[in-house]
Amino acid sequence: MRCARRRPPPRKIFTQWSEYCAMLQMMKLALTLFAALLLISQPSWADVRVDNANALERAVRNGESGEVIYVVAGRYDLSDLKIPRDLSLIGEEGVTFFSSQPVAKGILNPLWDASLHVENIRFEGATSPDLNGAGIRHDGVNLTAINCTFENNENGILATGQEHGKVVIQSSQFIGNGYGDGYSHGIYLSSGAVLEITSSSFVGTKIGHHVKSLAATTTIHGSSFDDANGKTSYAVDASRGGAVSITGSSFTQAADADNSTLFNYDLSRGGDAISLEISGNRIINRKRNGRILRNDTALAPTIENNDIINERGGTLQPQ
Repeated sequence: MRCARRRPPPRKIFTQWSEYCAMLQMMKLALTLFAALLLISQPSWADVRVDNANALERAVRNGESGEVIYVVAGRYDLSDLKIPRDLSLIGEEGVTFFSSQPVAKGILNPLWDASLHVENIRFEGATSPDLNGAGIRHDGVNLTAINCTFENNENGILATGQEHGKVVIQSSQFIGNGYGDGYSHGIYLSSGAVLEITSSSFVGTKIGHHVKSLAATTTIHGSSFDDANGKTSYAVDASRGGAVSITGSSFTQAADADNSTLFNYDLSRGGDAISLEISGNRIINRKRNGRILRNDTALAPTIENNDIINERGGTLQPQ
């Protein structure tokens, strides 16, 4: 008796099995490539946490571009801490940066190619032999300050960086800044494309301006400005013209303000007269013979829907 031969599997089943194996190989290769891409895309550093000035200086000096440094609550004695690359400094509640000695430029100093993001940090007491010591002396590209306080510095922020840079201020306070000679300010942007200020406050800037901006575009919204006892000059000085928008904010001009005018718009520092809007603001004036605007250009500004309140014998003229 001959044994019956086993019948081979149908060709169709064999073909389906081969296709299945090939598909598994392709999926395995795709997963391998995906894992490799994930490794490549991940930064080579982990977020850093520091609790003293020396550790912060080392982290800034040795860190990678784009690194986030978390700063533990406390007081940090820093002088001209140079920021050489893109960096974020995030403070816990109660972080203060100060300098126990005069600075050459500022407590923090982002360099030419660097962008800096700071949050939840207080900058106080920066002084310099040239009377321009700053909480942040920004010589870099972009600067963002969120929920920060700048108090009793010769300049809160002094930005002298790249012309295409952007400075963004959100939910921050500027208190008692300025040396008192009229050449230092709450914020002074001497170069840059954009200055944006939202939900922030300026109080008692000493003789200088709350905001001096030479940016191509200056936008101020939802913020408050109070001369208090600072004998402040202009609330906003835009002496390179540009596109300026001041909306939804409040201004209190003191009786002893160093200047009778709230806003200045001219081309004394070059630039072009693009646009000027002052609308939807609340203005409390205590200055005799005060003015809303000094406009030394041919541009017709938009001034509308401002709530003007004269107190203590103050008078305020539109222009």
